[in-house]
Amino acid sequence: MATRTLWRALYAVFLERVIQIEAVQRHRAAVTDEGMEGFFTEGRQPGSFGEFLWCLDAPTVPLLYMRPLSLPMQHARNAAIAAFTEFIAALRNGELIARGVPPNGLRCELEPAEWTPTDLDLILDVRNGDLIEAPIFYPSRVRWSNITLRAAEPLRTAAPERKLGRIDWDDWWKHETARREQGSLPNEKAYLREAEPLIKERYGVATVPASELRRFKVALYRGDSERPKRAKRKQPKHKG
Repeated sequence: MATRTLWRALYAVFLERVIQIEAVQRHRAAVTDEGMEGFFTEGRQPGSFGEFLWCLDAPTVPLLYMRPLSLPMQHARNAAIAAFTEFIAALRNGELIARGVPPNGLRCELEPAEWTPTDLDLILDVRNGDLIEAPIFYPSRVRWSNITLRAAEPLRTAAPERKLGRIDWDDWWKHETARREQGSLPNEKAYLREAEPLIKERYGVATVPASELRRFKVALYRGDSERPKRAKRKQPKHKG
């Protein structure tokens, strides 16, 4: 079976990258400030409003800046802000891919530019996974809601140079298992019809052995991890 891309709730990734990191948690035991325990467990900021709102350019709400903080809490806050800045940078540079629900209700992937403020301030509700526009003189508006994240696919190195005129079945197996992992194989019934012209183009051959291709199809859609091999022919026994 094809491996499905793992999408995770934005809140889970936020906690993992920003709050649960050692640079923040190492200050937890020394913090005596009232109402700060939720910061170390949930990313909660003190106050009755906006506890889970993190501004993209000024990551904490004003209340956390305005109230006096102990030195350990200042260190924890600053470490979290630095980690949050890196978290947003990963979304802006495409290291993390986001998808969510825009106002029209059709879930889709976000362009990296969506995370860059223009003439509007952007605020992230980390718990609900909402990206919010917050202009100074107008009501706020949810630009994207229910955001989930995944890691970007690693860049693949260029395929080794192939000798045309001969099918490299090892190379084809690597190519097809990669497509299987990405969930981009065609429907099983259409595989033979679609794979044959691709093989001809890739290896510069005029014909593709149907039996070999069928063997590959069975192994691919069965989820095998190793390339199928031809069965060795039994040598006839000679009578003495």
